[in-house]
Amino acid sequence: MAKCQLLLLFLVFLLLAAHAKSCHPDDLRALQGFAGNLGGGGALLRAAWSGASCCGWEGVGCDGGRGRVTVLRLPGYGLSGPVPGASLVGLAQLEELFLGSNSFTGSLPTSLFSLVGLQKLSFESNQLTGQLSTHLQELKNLTLLDLSVNRFSGRLPDVFGDLTSLDHLSTHSNGFSGSLPPSLSSLSSLRELNLRNNSLSGPIARVNFSGMPLLASVDFAANYLSGSLPISLVDCTKLKSLSLANNQLVGTIPSWIRDLDHLRYLDLSNNSLIGDVPKGLTLLKGLTTADRSQRMVFTNMPLYVKCNRRTLQQQPNVITGTNNYVRSGDGNTVSGNDNTVISGDDNTVSGSDNTVRSGNKNVLTGSNHVVSGTNNVVSDNDHVVNGNNNVVSGGNNMVTGNNNVVSGS
Repeated sequence: MAKCQLLLLFLVFLLLAAHAKSCHPDDLRALQGFAGNLGGGGALLRAAWSGASCCGWEGVGCDGGRGRVTVLRLPGYGLSGPVPGASLVGLAQLEELFLGSNSFTGSLPTSLFSLVGLQKLSFESNQLTGQLSTHLQELKNLTLLDLSVNRFSGRLPDVFGDLTSLDHLSTHSNGFSGSLPPSLSSLSSLRELNLRNNSLSGPIARVNFSGMPLLASVDFAANYLSGSLPISLVDCTKLKSLSLANNQLVGTIPSWIRDLDHLRYLDLSNNSLIGDVPKGLTLLKGLTTADRSQRMVFTNMPLYVKCNRRTLQQQPNVITGTNNYVRSGDGNTVSGNDNTVISGDDNTVSGSDNTVRSGNKNVLTGSNHVVSGTNNVVSDNDHVVNGNNNVVSGGNNMVTGNNNVVSGS
């Protein structure tokens, strides 16, 4: 009798396990259609996504109860081609979509904005083009939007008044132009705002920061913004990082900066600011400055102050060329055009449209590479590398793991 009960319990467990990985037939069809329309690494994805239990597929997450797909995470899979919006819209319960560090082209499909349950949306480090649709306002539940390191153009739509749940907004390293949308002022939940390395122009004061009490990081560097530093920033009492370098700001360094008690990083270099460094700036516990800076004129003067280690005129990376950007890290050497180090140290990047997502001591030449890891040497074109100590040349290779030597295409 006891054996029968154990057998029955085991069968029930197997049924529950099978049910947990089963998924709604609509979602199964949507995922199959999504994979079927992909180039590049899409072939590998189609091979990996077999059977009908899509909740157990790589990169797919379900709610566990009804078998509805709520998460799709496929960063760095070498996926290419237009974004299959007609298939993605079939994932009616989708909450998180992460398709960064791939090679998607074209514009964001309008159908994507009908996924009104989306909370997190990331297409960073792709090759997307066109303008950002005003239909973005339909995604009222978004908490994260990352469209950085693409080729978007045109104005940022003035629709952020409908996206008040956003806590992370990043569109850096694109071709957005025009003035700052005033509706950014409505983002009361925002913690990180990064619009760096675009072609935005007009008064920086079009954004009123007073309504952003949680804001910890602002990066508007490498644009064409004008005017004086907005006094509304003084209301951002949790601000830790402020970068407004390489703009067209005028006036003096305001004394109210000393009221930002949590500030750890401040970069106002390469503007048209004049006057002395405010004496109160040295009172900030998180910042250190050289003694002689007290009377130094601030016209086009580099100010890098970070984590109690940076002093005036110390720059952590060597950056030349056009539209190159290091988000965080030290000792990186970046040249060429449109290259980005998102996070890492001692990377050497040249060529064009290359991205180091994270890692140290990578060497990238050529174009259109996306690399994560350490000590990788990547040349030629269009590689996606995840791992350490890989040597990759040729074209259109996707490498995962360590100590691989790959050539050809």
